[in-house]
Amino acid sequence: MAKRTAWPVGLRSYGPWIIGVSVVAVVVLGPGLVNLLSLSWQERALDRKLRRLQEAHDELAREHERLKSDAVYVEGLIRSTFKLAKPDELVIPSESLNSDEKTH
Repeated sequence: MAKRTAWPVGLRSYGPWIIGVSVVAVVVLGPGLVNLLSLSWQERALDRKLRRLQEAHDELAREHERLKSDAVYVEGLIRSTFKLAKPDELVIPSESLNSDEKTH
């Protein structure tokens, strides 16, 4: 077994002080450190949520601009959503086309 070396002569008297200060620091800073880590995790979670919300906002802003500026897109949305047609226009639903192909 290796021979243990003693602390240098100048540090022998500081050994108990170093240990005592370390113990006091852990006791005093321990709860604060746990709180700091908890807050750090919460901040990261909120940053991720903020990033997702910003992406959703950007997507909605693009959709809003397209709805304001693209009449053809709006007309297509209205036709597909509400199943509307222009006067004297014949609309053939795609479901009926698929069912006719299966029967033949």
